[in-house]
Amino acid sequence: MRRIWQLKSISRELYLQFLIEKPFVIYFSTKMIDDIHRSLNLSPYVELKQIHSKAIWKVDSPLPPEELSGDGLMTSKPGLYLVVKVADCYPLFIVDPLNIACGVFHVGWRGLKEGIVEEAVLKFKEYFHSQPENLIAVFGPGIRAEYYEVGEEFRSYFPGNIIEKDSRFYLDIFQVAVSKLRRQGVKEIYGPPADTYSNPDLFHSKRRDVELKGLNRAIIGIEKDLSLETLIEDSPYNI
Repeated sequence: MRRIWQLKSISRELYLQFLIEKPFVIYFSTKMIDDIHRSLNLSPYVELKQIHSKAIWKVDSPLPPEELSGDGLMTSKPGLYLVVKVADCYPLFIVDPLNIACGVFHVGWRGLKEGIVEEAVLKFKEYFHSQPENLIAVFGPGIRAEYYEVGEEFRSYFPGNIIEKDSRFYLDIFQVAVSKLRRQGVKEIYGPPADTYSNPDLFHSKRRDVELKGLNRAIIGIEKDLSLETLIEDSPYNI
């Protein structure tokens, strides 16, 4: 299977899907899908209160701890979907196809500065005994550097990674995150399929709209093998 993002529709509702081998599924919503969880039957799912940090939770239940705060979710539990919400920041999906585990992470400039990319790889090693070279990293839509102007102080936050043009400063969140992944030993990395800022018909963008009018949802999960599950449930040898 060729691993690639595709634009798909269901009842005229548009969404993005990253094509990857089963049992993993990766989705990204657009403005044209009212409730992606309902439309694609993605339940139960886990969300968190995002705080632009490097805090990451491993979850095995659809009922996470009360007041679950952070910017990353991980699981090895089939049938549980993980969600982060973005509106210019990048969603980073990571899959371990050998140990059957996955995660999704909210990557903005604050998260990059705090070390969420490094923390994500570390947690895969800690929780699932993953080897970084076996991980697959996928970025969903986010804002391109040319639209992401920042202050001069960002040169001290990200030395050598700030683009200066006509006395203005820009940050390429995607490229900084890729560099961090490669330094951690991740080799297989897929870039975003689209820019949020320049696609107003498809995506929400806080920078473009000035005020936050909505959020895009990034979703990853491990599908259950329903045929196997049914076979086991119907077995005459069940006790």
